[in-house]
Amino acid sequence: MRVLQGRIIAVVMTCVVLGFAGCDRTSSDPPTSSSSTAGPCEDHGISRCPFCDPGLLETMGFCRGHGVPEAICNQCRGDLEAAFRAADDWCGGHGLPESQCEACNPGVLDKWKEGASKPVSQDADGPCAKHSVEDCPFCSPRVMEAMGFCKGHGVPEAVCTRCRDDLEQAFRDEGDWCDEHSLPESQCEACNPGALEKLEAYESSRAEPEQEDPIPELAVVTEETPRIQRAPFLTCSTDASIVRLAEAAVAGRVGLRTEEVRRAKLRRTLEVPATVEYDSRSHARLAPRAAGTIVEVRHDLGAAVHPGDTLVVLDCAELGMAKADLLQADAQVELWKRTSERERDLLKKSLSTERDVMEAETQLAKNEIALAIAEQRLLNLGLSAEEIDEVTEEQDTSSLLPVRASFAGTVIQLDAVIGELATQAAPIVSVADTSRMCVILDIDQADIRLVEVGQPVMLTVEGWEGETLGGRLTWISSHVDPRSRTVKVRSEFANPEGHLRAQSFGTARVITRDDEQALFVPKAAVQWEGCCNVAFVRRSPTEYVPHKLRLGYDAGEHYEVLRGLTGGETVVTQGSFILKTELQKSSIGAGCCEVDHLDR
Repeated sequence: MRVLQGRIIAVVMTCVVLGFAGCDRTSSDPPTSSSSTAGPCEDHGISRCPFCDPGLLETMGFCRGHGVPEAICNQCRGDLEAAFRAADDWCGGHGLPESQCEACNPGVLDKWKEGASKPVSQDADGPCAKHSVEDCPFCSPRVMEAMGFCKGHGVPEAVCTRCRDDLEQAFRDEGDWCDEHSLPESQCEACNPGALEKLEAYESSRAEPEQEDPIPELAVVTEETPRIQRAPFLTCSTDASIVRLAEAAVAGRVGLRTEEVRRAKLRRTLEVPATVEYDSRSHARLAPRAAGTIVEVRHDLGAAVHPGDTLVVLDCAELGMAKADLLQADAQVELWKRTSERERDLLKKSLSTERDVMEAETQLAKNEIALAIAEQRLLNLGLSAEEIDEVTEEQDTSSLLPVRASFAGTVIQLDAVIGELATQAAPIVSVADTSRMCVILDIDQADIRLVEVGQPVMLTVEGWEGETLGGRLTWISSHVDPRSRTVKVRSEFANPEGHLRAQSFGTARVITRDDEQALFVPKAAVQWEGCCNVAFVRRSPTEYVPHKLRLGYDAGEHYEVLRGLTGGETVVTQGSFILKTELQKSSIGAGCCEVDHLDR
C-alpha cells in the first residue's frame, strides 16, 4: 500500500490490463481460438472468441435486435464483458462496450449497418417469396445453425422475434403466435412450459461450454428515472472493492462520521384534495307524489326526523278523487256481492236462471278489479295499507296529501312555502343522515396504483385544521377525468360531532403503506457512484466496503433500503463523498489510482 501525495486516504488495486486483440502475440502468430475450437481461448477464456478469431464476425451472423455482429453482442452473449473491460472498452454508465455505446458515442454503430442487411444464407438472393423475410428460417432451415444462438432470449437467432422484428408476420402466417405474450406459441414458456427445451440443441451444437458463473442481465435505466429510484446495474463490480485508510486516525482527521443502519416503522401517505358529500344512500330530496297546494310545513330546517314523519302537507285534488273512486268501488263490490248471493239462493228455489247468476258474478268481479285499481292508486300517492283501510272505514274523502321522511335524519333543505303549488318535478324538502359522510378524493392517475379499497384515510377539513378524522376507502372509479387526469375515489367517515359538512374542502392523506419494520439508511450515507447508489459500510477502523443499494421511499432525512443492507451495519455519513472520490479516481484520473478488490 502506498499513500498518495496530496491525499490522506490510500487505496490499493490489482490491475490487469489486456489489449483488445494483443494478448502477447505478433501479427504472424496463429490465433489461439477459432470457430472450430470447442474450448475457450487461452488469452480471454472465451469460447468462439471474437478478439482471437475475427472471422467469427462474419460467420456468427448479425444481431438485428442490438445492431452489432452476434460475435461481439454483449447483450446476447454473457461471456464477453470481462474481455471488453480488460481491453478498456467499457461504458459503466450504460453497461455496454464503449465501441457499441450510441448514447456516449453517437454514430458508433453506423459501421455495422451494412452487416444488418446482409443475408446469412449463402444461397439467398433476397427475401423469400412466401414470407418476404431475409434469412427466412421457414424457407431456409440452414440459417438456424448459421445465425447462431441468442442467449439473451434462449432461442436460435434465426427465430428470435425480439431481436428480429421482421419475423412476427411470418410466424402469424404459419399460425404460430401467442397474442397474450407477443411471442410465437412454439417459444412461449408461459403458455407451453418446456417449449424452449427443444431449441437448446442449437446452443449445444455450437460447442459452447456453459459458463459456471454467467453475468446476469443489465438493469435498464431511462434518463427520466430519478437516481434514487434506479436499480443497481447487476454487472457493476463496485461492491467488489474496498477502500483502506493508511491508519485508523485518518478517519478522524478527514472528518468521517458513521451511523448505524436501523429498522423503524414506516408509514407512507399520499396527500390529495378532498370534497365532503352526503352519503347518497341516506340522502333524499323529496317531492310530492302528485301536484298540490302547500297548506302546512311541520318541520323546519335542522329538525331531526324519524322514518314516516310528515314533513309537508299539500291540498291535492287528485288524492280526493282517488279516495272517492275507492269508496265507490268498495260500495259496488258490496252491492254485487249481496246480489250474487241472492241470485244463488233464488236459483236453488227455481226462482232465477243461470244467466242471472252469471251476470251478477261478472259484475262482482268487475267491481273487485275497480276496487283493486283504486287501492293501488292510493298506494302510489303515498298512503299506507292501514291508511287505505281507514278511508273505507271512515268514508274519508280528504284531499290532504302528506310528504313523509323515508329514514331518520335531519332536514337539510326546505323549499316549501305555504300557498305555493308543488309538483312531482321539483323537490320541496331534503333529508340526510349526517352521522356518516362520504369524502371524494381526486387522485392523480400516476398515483392510483398505490391505492386500494380498504386503505385507511386521514382527513383534515377547512375550519377544523386541528382536528383529524379517520375513515377508509370504499370505492375507486374506473374512469379518468379527461381534463384533470385524476381518478375519483370515495371514502366514508363517521361524523358524530357534525364537523363534516357537505361541499366543504379538505386534505386527505391515504395511508398507502404501514410497515412495522422497514430498513432505513441516512441520506448523507448514499452516494451516486455513476451507475449505482452506494453506501460505505465500515468493516474495520481502516476498511470501508461499498454496498450497492436499491432504495425505496424517501422518508425525509433517510431513505428506505429495499436491497443491499440487512440492518445493523455501520455506514459512513459525513465524508462518504471522499470515499466515493477515492473509489472513482481510476475512472476520473484515467488510472492514476489503484483499487483493492475483495476476495469473494
